[in-house]
Amino acid sequence: MKQFVASLVLFALVTSASAAPAGNTLDGIERGPYFTGTIKSSFPVANNLAMKGVVVSVGADRDVHVCYDTDLMRVSVAWAGDYLKFGKSQVEIVHPQPPEVLGKPIFGTATGPGWAKDGKFEDPRENKQGRLPTEWAKYRGLYLNGWNVVLKYTVGGADVLEMPGLEKAGEAKIVTRTIELDSKTAQTLLVCDAVPAGGAAGAKLNFDLPVAGNEPAQSLAIAVQGGNGVLLENANGRVLAKIPAGKQSFRIAIWKGAKADYAPVEATLNSAAKLPSLAALTKGATGRWTQPVVTQTVPGTNDGPYIVDDLPAPVPNPWNAKTYFGGFDFLPDGRAAVACFHGDVWVVSGIDDKAGKLSWKRFATGMFQPLGLKVVNGQIFVTCRDQLTRLHDLNGDGEADFYECFNNDTVVTPNYHEFCLDLHTDKAGNFFYAKGAPWPPTVQSKYQGTMLKVSKDGAKLDVIATGLRAPNGSGLGPNGWLTVSDNQGHYMPASKLNLIREGGFYGMRQSAHGKAPPETNIHAYDQPICWLPMGVDNSSGGQVWVESTKWGPFNGQMLFMSYGKGTLFSVMTQEVDGTVQAGMVQFPLKFTSGTMRARFSAQDGQLYTTGLRGWQTAGVRDGGFSRVRYTGAPVRMPQALHVSKDGVRITFTAPLDEVSAKDTGNWNVEMWNYIYSGGYGSPHVSTKDPKVKQADKLEVTAVTLSADKKTATLKLSELTPAMQMKIKFNLKAADGSPVTSEIYSTIHKVAAK
Repeated sequence: MKQFVASLVLFALVTSASAAPAGNTLDGIERGPYFTGTIKSSFPVANNLAMKGVVVSVGADRDVHVCYDTDLMRVSVAWAGDYLKFGKSQVEIVHPQPPEVLGKPIFGTATGPGWAKDGKFEDPRENKQGRLPTEWAKYRGLYLNGWNVVLKYTVGGADVLEMPGLEKAGEAKIVTRTIELDSKTAQTLLVCDAVPAGGAAGAKLNFDLPVAGNEPAQSLAIAVQGGNGVLLENANGRVLAKIPAGKQSFRIAIWKGAKADYAPVEATLNSAAKLPSLAALTKGATGRWTQPVVTQTVPGTNDGPYIVDDLPAPVPNPWNAKTYFGGFDFLPDGRAAVACFHGDVWVVSGIDDKAGKLSWKRFATGMFQPLGLKVVNGQIFVTCRDQLTRLHDLNGDGEADFYECFNNDTVVTPNYHEFCLDLHTDKAGNFFYAKGAPWPPTVQSKYQGTMLKVSKDGAKLDVIATGLRAPNGSGLGPNGWLTVSDNQGHYMPASKLNLIREGGFYGMRQSAHGKAPPETNIHAYDQPICWLPMGVDNSSGGQVWVESTKWGPFNGQMLFMSYGKGTLFSVMTQEVDGTVQAGMVQFPLKFTSGTMRARFSAQDGQLYTTGLRGWQTAGVRDGGFSRVRYTGAPVRMPQALHVSKDGVRITFTAPLDEVSAKDTGNWNVEMWNYIYSGGYGSPHVSTKDPKVKQADKLEVTAVTLSADKKTATLKLSELTPAMQMKIKFNLKAADGSPVTSEIYSTIHKVAAK
């Protein structure tokens, strides 16, 4: 069998781990050894999309790129030269579109399985979406070793390791795929499509390619190195590698170029070389991001009970990495792991440092729009658009070496709006995240607009609720309540907070997946526990439960974030005859970015939040990391809300001044409904007549105050169910301090008492 020359430098193996090659960083961003996204190409067929594309740049200059489609376990396209056309998606988050292949294509495959099953390549997937069945082929993750990338997957139950690389023959560049597998049965690999028909099977195939006009003649050469009986054949324009059963280690080499340049390439293809051990590259290696980035905590300055401290992002940094923070959690030692929308995870230490010195270590790169992160037993799990990823630091150097595909059952389409959002676990260890519906709102896959559950072992993905639109944030309370927010749009008249029940449908008919009620009973969707008007929350964030006795009087209560306004709310829930409803009151705090995620630190018992600046947010920074610190000063806010036939009962955290509390002129109450329709949003309409586009004013006829002066009960001229009630008050506390705010609530039922 013809072999590669041993004396050639194996560029994929000797690239320095301490200095980043330059090839794919022309926009100034060092993304790391690989990048994941939906990758668009027009070669070898039009509209060649790798929905879950992993792009690896190879060679000393990283100017040749190989895109793996991890749904189908194929190489969708390999090309040389310019990298990807990102538009502005790498410097901002405004309707990010899939990147497009630039440069000059070398080879590729049409959309379909990259490995045969029972000798056949017919695509078995429902609607040609999602991954192949596990028994056919399944992506398991990738290893980083320096700047080398080794993919791990299975084919027909056989474990496979594969590494793309680059050889050189003079100035000619030869793309390589080094593969190790041990299969009990013979396998067939699709190497490339769109080659001229003909050619005898063997260890090497050579094709003359058609050219236009006076262009120089072009050739395509493909060869096998190593292996035990691995042969290439041309099956009607598709090059296949026939791989006998048993333990195999081989390399496929592909060159495309001017026919006049073929002589040195042929000599290389006809020569011998020792193949690297891919298994040896799966143990971890010297890190790439060895330089920490130091920032300084900026303490808040107000004199209230809660102060927002700014924990600045690692900007600038040596790699020009963007820090749009999409999710975070705390490690057992108190450090925080923070995910960034453009693919990174950073680990920040020094959060509890009295001098405020923060040290940021770049831990992982290249992932597909991470917007959720959860630490489980010290391991970092990341919600990416293509999969739930578990990160492993195999050698303890503070960088991820194995990016494990924990679950990739979700379906990806090119629609920008179908983000995968947030991440939580229940007491049984199951994972929960939400997936957005597309914009325009035409559902294209079975998972869009759903709440999803991944089993503890990652083996199973289930839809537990449908009808979501833009479920940017969720929460899972100590009582087992799973909540998720949504924001105004089609069949979403206003922003809202949902309490999820298994099998529930939450309003957006385009993402009902067959579970929407008929048009004759259109309002029979699962109602939220609270609506919020557009002016208060134009785009919602996540929820968190206060599980700390060090954070003032709210222990055991839910908090809600507005991404659009960059604000934080306390949620006051009430259960009436099995129906949960709630009201919200805003903390008098502002954040630097669109607040989306929150966790309490077990170290100091304080609340930490992260957020980012996308579209429709008042946030001014790309990413914000904040601590909401309780100072011990008196808190004067509503803490509980109860609606009954006796009136609206509001309990405050501090005693009220009796005179101001009982003055009905200090209270203003109105209520309204929204119009549920396929239109975008809704006006405020009367609860009595939806044709009247204004709220109903309610007269406060009397106010009573409890003996401890903390609970005010409002007697109203009328009190009926309403999608939205607004209670505005301008009071004084017993110590004379002002108590001024607004409560926004939803009334599904009026309790008997």
